[in-house]
Amino acid sequence: MRKLLWLLTFWLILFTNNSLASSYYEEGDLRELFLKEFKLRAKYLRGEITLERFRFEPRDIKIPKNSPFKVEWTGTPRAGSNSAVLVFNPKGGTSQIIRLWGFIEVRMPVLILKNNLSSKSILKDEDLAFEARELSRLPHDVILNKEEALGKELRMGISAGTVLRASHLREPLLVKRNQEVEILAKGQNFEIKAKGIALENGRLDEFIRVRNKSSNRVIQAKVISEGQVEVTF
Repeated sequence: MRKLLWLLTFWLILFTNNSLASSYYEEGDLRELFLKEFKLRAKYLRGEITLERFRFEPRDIKIPKNSPFKVEWTGTPRAGSNSAVLVFNPKGGTSQIIRLWGFIEVRMPVLILKNNLSSKSILKDEDLAFEARELSRLPHDVILNKEEALGKELRMGISAGTVLRASHLREPLLVKRNQEVEILAKGQNFEIKAKGIALENGRLDEFIRVRNKSSNRVIQAKVISEGQVEVTF
């Protein structure tokens, strides 16, 4: 009989301790919360997101799972190392803080070159492809959308298989030196067109010197499209 009572007491204590433990945040809960909050803040990342490494402090804090909280990120959440602070505000109690650190890996499609291309090449659809890569191992300016690269000019020669970066690209020349251009002069309630000669190369939104063919006057005009510049008054 005593043995039976001892066993019942043991199981009661064990069950009670497990119930109490499960009512507080544990490491697994904090890992799950960290990853969930990261995904909510980094919705632009469309690939497979995993939490590779994780730690938190203090380790011995006891916070009930039903406690309301807010997350304060250090910087913008991104692939690689991230840190955040969880601020818990239990009803009628003092705020408690847990500091979280985690290494996030994001595997998603990035833009690569399909062909070897020389400097000043204009990128076309057939030159580009997507390939899944781990973002934490890549530079911060990798290109994720094809629209950001189409029609752009390469600053340098690049080999096939290279991951494209924003720093590889620039706007193409829309006006070339000695080219005849259309000058669009705009002002309040008027718009005038004239012919001119570009005195220097120009890319989108750049200001270049243009000589008006009619007046022979040299003006500063902004490149707005291929073969067209604009002057505003």
